[in-house]
Amino acid sequence: MTIKTLTATLLLCSTLTACSVMNQQECETANWNALGYVDGSQGAAPSQFNERSSACSEYNVRADFAQYQTGYQKGLISYCTESHGFFVGSNGNSYQGVCPQKTAAAFLKGYNRGQELHHMKERVENAERDLRMEQYDVDHQKERLNDLKNSLIYDNLSSRERREKLDEIDEINNKPNDIKRKQHELNKLRQELNKLQEKLNKQY
Repeated sequence: MTIKTLTATLLLCSTLTACSVMNQQECETANWNALGYVDGSQGAAPSQFNERSSACSEYNVRADFAQYQTGYQKGLISYCTESHGFFVGSNGNSYQGVCPQKTAAAFLKGYNRGQELHHMKERVENAERDLRMEQYDVDHQKERLNDLKNSLIYDNLSSRERREKLDEIDEINNKPNDIKRKQHELNKLRQELNKLQEKLNKQY
C-alpha cells in the first residue's frame, strides 16, 4: 500500500481513530513505513502505532515499529511547520503535542494564529445565529401580541396577570431594538474578522 493510497484513504475518514482499526487484509499488506509517514504528516499521537499494532495482533500480524517510526518522523517534518500549524488551528483541529522541540515553536506560532481566526469565525457564526433567532421571534409573535392585547381588554384578569401580560407586550415590542443591537454587534464582528483575515492572508 503506497503513501498516496493511504493518504486518499485517510481523507475519507472523519477521525484518525476511525481509521486506526485495521482489518486483516490491511494488516497483512501493511507498509509500516508508509503508515507511519501518513500518521506523522497528519499529526497523530505516537500512541497511534499501539492502536494499529493491537488491531493487527488479533490477526497474528506483527507491526514493524522501526519502519513505522522512520516514516512517522518523516511525516512530522511536513506537519510541524508554521504554515501547517496555521492550517490546523484555523480549521479548529486539536494539536497532540507531537512536534519536536526544534520545530514546535514555529508550528505553535502558526497554530495559535489559526486558532485566533477560527475563534473569530465562531463568534461571527454565533452572532449570525442569534440574529436569525431574534428575527424569527419577531416574525412569529405578531399573533401572540394580538392575543395579549385582546386578553387585556376582554379577560377578567388579576393585577398580577395584567402586569405579566403587559411585561410580555413590552418584551415583544422591544424585539426590533434587540435586533438592531445584535445587527450592530454582528457588523462590528464581521469588520474585525475581515481585518484579521487580511492581516493573516499576508502571512499565510
